[in-house]
Amino acid sequence: MKRAEAKLNREYALRLLGVGALMIGLSLWSLYDGFVAWPRQNRALDVARSALLAQGLSAEAWLDRDAEGTRPIDAVFAAQGRRAPSKLVKKLGELRVPAAAADKERVRAMQTEQVRRLFEGPVYDTRDLRSQSIQAAVTLGLALLALLTVARKARLQFAADDSGLSGSGFGNVSIPYTELARIDWSKWDTKGIVVLTLRNGRRHQLDAWHFAGMTGLAEALRQHRPDLAPDTD
Repeated sequence: MKRAEAKLNREYALRLLGVGALMIGLSLWSLYDGFVAWPRQNRALDVARSALLAQGLSAEAWLDRDAEGTRPIDAVFAAQGRRAPSKLVKKLGELRVPAAAADKERVRAMQTEQVRRLFEGPVYDTRDLRSQSIQAAVTLGLALLALLTVARKARLQFAADDSGLSGSGFGNVSIPYTELARIDWSKWDTKGIVVLTLRNGRRHQLDAWHFAGMTGLAEALRQHRPDLAPDTD
Protein backbone atom coordinates (compact mmCIF):
# COMPACT_ATOMS: atom_id res chain seq x y z
CA MET A 1 0.00 0.00 0.00
CA LYS A 2 1.03 3.63 -0.44
CA ARG A 3 2.50 5.21 2.68
CA ALA A 4 -0.14 7.25 4.57
CA GLU A 5 0.86 10.27 6.62
CA ALA A 6 -1.00 12.59 8.97
CA LYS A 7 0.24 15.98 10.15
CA LEU A 8 -1.22 18.95 12.01
CA ASN A 9 -4.51 20.07 10.48
CA ARG A 10 -4.02 23.64 9.25
CA GLU A 11 -7.66 24.61 9.90
CA TYR A 12 -7.51 23.30 13.46
CA ALA A 13 -4.21 25.11 14.06
CA LEU A 14 -5.54 28.42 12.72
CA ARG A 15 -8.63 28.21 14.89
CA LEU A 16 -6.58 27.50 17.99
CA LEU A 17 -4.16 30.29 17.13
CA GLY A 18 -7.16 32.57 16.69
CA VAL A 19 -8.34 31.66 20.18
CA GLY A 20 -4.85 32.36 21.50
CA ALA A 21 -4.77 35.76 19.80
CA LEU A 22 -8.20 36.61 21.21
CA MET A 23 -7.10 35.66 24.72
CA ILE A 24 -3.97 37.81 24.38
CA GLY A 25 -6.16 40.71 23.28
CA LEU A 26 -8.44 40.25 26.28
CA SER A 27 -5.42 40.05 28.57
CA LEU A 28 -3.97 43.31 27.24
CA TRP A 29 -7.38 44.97 27.47
CA SER A 30 -7.71 43.89 31.09
CA LEU A 31 -4.25 45.23 31.89
CA TYR A 32 -5.08 48.53 30.18
CA ASP A 33 -8.30 48.90 32.17
CA GLY A 34 -6.72 47.91 35.46
CA PHE A 35 -3.54 49.99 35.20
CA VAL A 36 -4.45 52.88 32.88
CA ALA A 37 -8.12 53.54 32.05
CA TRP A 38 -9.75 52.86 35.40
CA PRO A 39 -7.12 54.65 37.55
CA ARG A 40 -7.49 57.60 35.16
CA GLN A 41 -11.24 57.71 35.87
CA ASN A 42 -10.53 57.52 39.58
CA ARG A 43 -8.21 60.51 39.27
CA ALA A 44 -10.88 62.40 37.32
CA LEU A 45 -13.33 61.87 40.18
CA ASP A 46 -10.66 62.95 42.70
CA VAL A 47 -10.34 66.28 40.89
CA ALA A 48 -14.09 66.83 40.58
CA ARG A 49 -15.08 65.49 44.02
CA SER A 50 -15.29 68.81 45.89
CA ALA A 51 -17.47 70.38 43.19
CA LEU A 52 -19.76 67.35 43.12
CA LEU A 53 -20.22 67.25 46.88
CA ALA A 54 -20.78 71.01 47.11
CA GLN A 55 -23.84 71.02 44.86
CA GLY A 56 -25.78 68.33 46.72
CA LEU A 57 -28.07 67.45 43.79
CA SER A 58 -30.25 64.36 43.58
CA ALA A 59 -29.42 61.54 41.18
CA GLU A 60 -32.22 62.71 38.88
CA ALA A 61 -30.96 66.30 38.90
CA TRP A 62 -27.40 65.25 38.09
CA LEU A 63 -28.66 63.40 35.01
CA ASP A 64 -31.29 65.90 33.85
CA ARG A 65 -30.30 67.45 30.51
CA ASP A 66 -30.71 71.16 29.82
CA ALA A 67 -31.89 72.73 26.57
CA GLU A 68 -28.49 72.08 25.01
CA GLY A 69 -28.49 68.43 26.07
CA THR A 70 -25.84 68.87 28.78
CA ARG A 71 -26.18 67.16 32.15
CA PRO A 72 -24.85 68.78 35.36
CA ILE A 73 -22.60 65.74 35.91
CA ASP A 74 -21.05 66.34 32.48
CA ALA A 75 -20.59 70.05 33.14
CA VAL A 76 -18.63 69.45 36.35
CA PHE A 77 -16.16 67.13 34.65
CA ALA A 78 -15.98 69.30 31.52
CA ALA A 79 -14.85 72.19 33.71
CA GLN A 80 -11.88 70.00 34.65
CA GLY A 81 -11.21 69.16 30.99
CA ARG A 82 -12.44 65.59 31.47
CA ARG A 83 -15.41 63.39 30.69
CA ALA A 84 -17.74 62.01 33.33
CA PRO A 85 -16.81 58.34 33.98
CA SER A 86 -19.46 56.12 32.38
CA LYS A 87 -19.60 53.83 35.41
CA LEU A 88 -20.23 56.79 37.70
CA VAL A 89 -23.10 57.95 35.47
CA LYS A 90 -24.50 54.41 35.42
CA LYS A 91 -24.41 54.19 39.22
CA LEU A 92 -26.22 57.53 39.46
CA GLY A 93 -28.92 56.18 37.17
CA GLU A 94 -29.36 53.19 39.45
CA LEU A 95 -30.06 55.56 42.36
CA ARG A 96 -33.09 57.19 40.75
CA VAL A 97 -36.15 57.15 42.97
CA PRO A 98 -38.84 54.87 41.47
CA ALA A 99 -42.01 56.69 40.48
CA ALA A 100 -44.05 54.14 42.42
CA ALA A 101 -42.07 54.55 45.65
CA ALA A 102 -44.45 54.55 48.63
CA ASP A 103 -42.51 56.86 50.97
CA LYS A 104 -40.69 59.17 48.61
CA GLU A 105 -39.35 61.47 51.33
CA ARG A 106 -37.63 58.63 53.13
CA VAL A 107 -36.38 57.16 49.87
CA ARG A 108 -35.14 60.59 48.77
CA ALA A 109 -33.22 60.99 52.03
CA MET A 110 -31.64 57.60 51.53
CA GLN A 111 -30.76 58.57 47.97
CA THR A 112 -29.05 61.77 49.13
CA GLU A 113 -26.79 59.71 51.40
CA GLN A 114 -26.10 57.19 48.64
CA VAL A 115 -25.14 59.93 46.17
CA ARG A 116 -22.78 61.45 48.72
CA ARG A 117 -21.13 58.10 49.39
CA LEU A 118 -20.89 57.48 45.66
CA PHE A 119 -18.96 60.71 45.11
CA GLU A 120 -16.75 60.18 48.16
CA GLY A 121 -15.53 56.78 46.98
CA PRO A 122 -13.55 55.81 43.87
CA VAL A 123 -15.22 54.91 40.60
CA TYR A 124 -13.31 51.62 40.67
CA ASP A 125 -12.18 50.30 44.02
CA THR A 126 -9.20 48.09 44.82
CA ARG A 127 -11.24 44.95 44.26
CA ASP A 128 -12.22 46.12 40.76
CA LEU A 129 -8.62 46.88 39.85
CA ARG A 130 -7.40 43.56 41.26
CA SER A 131 -10.03 41.67 39.28
CA GLN A 132 -8.55 43.03 36.05
CA SER A 133 -5.12 41.69 36.98
CA ILE A 134 -6.63 38.29 37.72
CA GLN A 135 -8.55 38.31 34.46
CA ALA A 136 -5.39 39.28 32.58
CA ALA A 137 -3.48 36.39 34.15
CA VAL A 138 -6.22 33.86 33.38
CA THR A 139 -6.67 34.92 29.76
CA LEU A 140 -2.91 35.05 29.21
CA GLY A 141 -2.65 31.53 30.63
CA LEU A 142 -5.35 30.32 28.23
CA ALA A 143 -3.52 32.02 25.35
CA LEU A 144 -0.25 30.30 26.23
CA LEU A 145 -2.07 26.97 26.52
CA ALA A 146 -3.53 27.37 23.03
CA LEU A 147 -0.19 28.41 21.51
CA LEU A 148 1.74 25.63 23.24
CA THR A 149 -0.83 23.07 22.11
CA VAL A 150 -0.32 24.10 18.49
CA ALA A 151 3.46 24.10 18.90
CA ARG A 152 3.44 20.63 20.47
CA LYS A 153 1.14 19.08 17.90
CA ALA A 154 3.01 20.72 15.01
CA ARG A 155 5.97 18.45 15.87
CA LEU A 156 3.90 15.27 15.68
CA GLN A 157 3.62 13.08 12.62
CA PHE A 158 1.77 9.80 12.14
CA ALA A 159 2.55 7.33 9.37
CA ALA A 160 1.37 3.90 8.22
CA ASP A 161 2.62 1.54 5.52
CA ASP A 162 2.72 -2.21 4.96
CA SER A 163 5.25 -2.70 7.77
CA GLY A 164 3.16 -0.95 10.44
CA LEU A 165 2.79 2.37 12.21
CA SER A 166 5.58 4.91 12.79
CA GLY A 167 6.33 8.56 13.36
CA SER A 168 6.79 10.96 16.27
CA GLY A 169 3.11 10.66 17.11
CA PHE A 170 3.79 7.06 18.10
CA GLY A 171 6.88 7.96 20.12
CA ASN A 172 9.32 7.54 17.20
CA VAL A 173 9.04 3.76 17.36
CA SER A 174 7.77 1.34 14.76
CA ILE A 175 4.62 -0.54 15.73
CA PRO A 176 3.83 -3.70 13.74
CA TYR A 177 0.14 -4.25 13.15
CA THR A 178 0.43 -7.49 15.11
CA GLU A 179 1.11 -5.43 18.25
CA LEU A 180 -2.39 -3.98 18.15
CA ALA A 181 -4.59 -5.63 20.78
CA ARG A 182 -7.68 -3.46 20.30
CA ILE A 183 -8.96 -0.65 18.10
CA ASP A 184 -11.81 1.49 19.40
CA TRP A 185 -13.77 2.81 16.43
CA SER A 186 -16.77 4.03 18.45
CA LYS A 187 -15.99 7.73 17.89
CA TRP A 188 -14.68 7.54 14.34
CA ASP A 189 -17.93 8.29 12.50
CA THR A 190 -18.97 11.13 14.82
CA LYS A 191 -15.68 12.73 15.90
CA GLY A 192 -13.00 11.23 13.67
CA ILE A 193 -11.23 9.61 16.62
CA VAL A 194 -9.71 6.13 16.76
CA VAL A 195 -8.07 4.80 19.92
CA LEU A 196 -5.40 2.10 19.59
CA THR A 197 -4.47 -0.20 22.46
CA LEU A 198 -1.21 -2.14 22.15
CA ARG A 199 -0.46 -5.52 23.64
CA ASN A 200 1.78 -3.85 26.24
CA GLY A 201 -1.16 -1.70 27.37
CA ARG A 202 -0.05 1.58 25.80
CA ARG A 203 -2.70 3.63 24.04
CA HIS A 204 -2.54 6.04 21.11
CA GLN A 205 -5.34 8.35 20.00
CA LEU A 206 -5.66 9.23 16.32
CA ASP A 207 -7.69 12.42 15.85
CA ALA A 208 -8.73 13.36 12.31
CA TRP A 209 -9.71 16.91 13.38
CA HIS A 210 -6.35 17.68 14.92
CA PHE A 211 -4.29 15.92 12.21
CA ALA A 212 -5.01 16.01 8.49
CA GLY A 213 -4.52 12.74 6.63
CA MET A 214 -5.74 10.51 9.44
CA THR A 215 -8.28 8.89 7.10
CA GLY A 216 -5.38 7.21 5.29
CA LEU A 217 -4.13 5.70 8.56
CA ALA A 218 -7.63 4.51 9.38
CA GLU A 219 -7.81 2.76 6.03
CA ALA A 220 -4.44 1.11 6.65
CA LEU A 221 -5.71 -0.20 9.98
CA ARG A 222 -8.79 -1.63 8.29
CA GLN A 223 -6.68 -3.36 5.66
CA HIS A 224 -4.02 -4.84 7.92
CA ARG A 225 -6.20 -5.65 10.92
CA PRO A 226 -9.61 -6.54 9.48
CA ASP A 227 -10.25 -8.58 12.62
CA LEU A 228 -10.25 -5.30 14.60
CA ALA A 229 -12.17 -3.29 12.01
CA PRO A 230 -15.52 -1.77 13.00
CA ASP A 231 -18.64 -3.86 12.62
CA THR A 232 -20.34 -2.77 9.39
CA ASP A 233 -23.50 -4.84 9.84
